[in-house]
Amino acid sequence: ARARLAGSAVRFPQSPELTAGVGNRNGSVGGSTDLEFGVSQLFEPSSRRLARQTGAEAAVAERTAALDEVTRLVVAQTAAAFYRALHERERIQMLTSAEQLAASILEIADRRFRAGDIAVLDVNLSKGALARVRAQREQARAAQLAAMGDLKALLGLEGDFVLEGSLGNPPPPQLDTLLTSANQRPILRSLEAAAREAEAEARLGKSFTRPEYGLGLRYGREEQAHIVFGEVTVSLPVFAKGQELFASGTARERRLRAELESARTQVRIEVTTSMAEYDRHREAVRWFETDALPGLDENETLATRSFEAGQLGLPELLLIRREILDTRFDYLAALLEAALARVTLDARASVLK
Repeated sequence: ARARLAGSAVRFPQSPELTAGVGNRNGSVGGSTDLEFGVSQLFEPSSRRLARQTGAEAAVAERTAALDEVTRLVVAQTAAAFYRALHERERIQMLTSAEQLAASILEIADRRFRAGDIAVLDVNLSKGALARVRAQREQARAAQLAAMGDLKALLGLEGDFVLEGSLGNPPPPQLDTLLTSANQRPILRSLEAAAREAEAEARLGKSFTRPEYGLGLRYGREEQAHIVFGEVTVSLPVFAKGQELFASGTARERRLRAELESARTQVRIEVTTSMAEYDRHREAVRWFETDALPGLDENETLATRSFEAGQLGLPELLLIRREILDTRFDYLAALLEAALARVTLDARASVLK
């Protein structure tokens, strides 16, 4: 597109034309050699050159917007992979803590079994719970490796790197601000630039209704006479008037304008819908933080102490721990869903660039 722009900036689309002729003149009184040289330059209407430049500039803008669209998608994919990697890292840390607690419960169960307080069934249940937590941790590590691999591929990084950050729950942006930013979505800029290019094509076709003109200078020698001519050439646009360019450019502009309006409506709907979806995910996170999470650590500690003191059976303890762990996993999943929803919202609003 930039190469086309460079070509459209050339002032004269056609190079000067040089002609030469030589011939012998034979007559009754003798012969001579006649010579003729000429140079001419054809000029086009200024509106045609302006239309070509406008179309080329619009093509550059369209290709730039297409590049920005690819960048937007890649950045959104990168952000999503980043948050998935963070999510798996948090799960690994959570499961590591759960493994330590499960190991301590197994130790307590084994000690109580040797003391004759509980049956071997409870010991086996404790071993199974510990093995399940360890298996889940390995699964989380595998998922983290996959997410990190996606992140490396998107960033083009071959070596190892440290992942920093957290799954936060930032306050929502203003919808009006997002809608204003969405007006600069690359797909909209691409369609708008394509419509300008089509409009320039129509103007280019219309410029062929105007005549071209040329100037030239010719020198000739006939016998012993030297003759200098000045020439003016004017084309008559009687038949070829750029009808095809004008018709196709006008039709394409109308189609692109209609697509642009449709795309603007679609982008507004996408941003509004994503904003509502993000609000619901934030509300889910809020319920976890206000009603579900407080007291989990204390409940887990109390349940473990009760089991150690013989006041709580192992099945009840494992059920309580599973409920606590599932609640933490659900909270972590809610944070991830909220982060991914925010990525989608920012990408659709063209905030991520």
